[in-house]
Amino acid sequence: MENLVNIGTITGTHHLTGNVKINSIFQETDLIIGEKVLLEKEDKKKILTVKKIKRLNEKKVIAEFEEIDNIDSAKELNGFQIKIRRDLLPEKNENEFYLKDLLGVEVFEGNGKIGDVIDVMETAAHNILIIEDTVNKKEIMVPLVDEFVKNIDFANNKIEVELIEGMRE
Repeated sequence: MENLVNIGTITGTHHLTGNVKINSIFQETDLIIGEKVLLEKEDKKKILTVKKIKRLNEKKVIAEFEEIDNIDSAKELNGFQIKIRRDLLPEKNENEFYLKDLLGVEVFEGNGKIGDVIDVMETAAHNILIIEDTVNKKEIMVPLVDEFVKNIDFANNKIEVELIEGMRE
């Protein structure tokens, strides 16, 4: 599964034809038209084909899947994370990474996994990693600064962090 990248989460439906709203910072949406994507939520998985996709703003996308043709089927997809093959991402320089590259990366503190990055919030001061705690199913917000993020290892799909008291509540 390390070959997959999380590009967003389905948040609701759009119109009666089965389109869905997606929270996503993935900008190159045209790259996944006609491609199969994995939808994952807890232990449920579905593979769907992207028929059309339209960006509404920096964080919202409307998508249409070939296999979904009505609002009832689309409602069942609410909360699913969308994952694509890493090879669909555009090429970049060796030392460069995009915020979307952080989506789906596992986050560790010490030797223990605390969760996966599900979103990156952009603020005026600095970006903030939104991590889904795998145990408590809560969101942990970690500023993307050297003080807390000690190492980003894309080869091993791993981020090492050092949290302070109160960040996990």
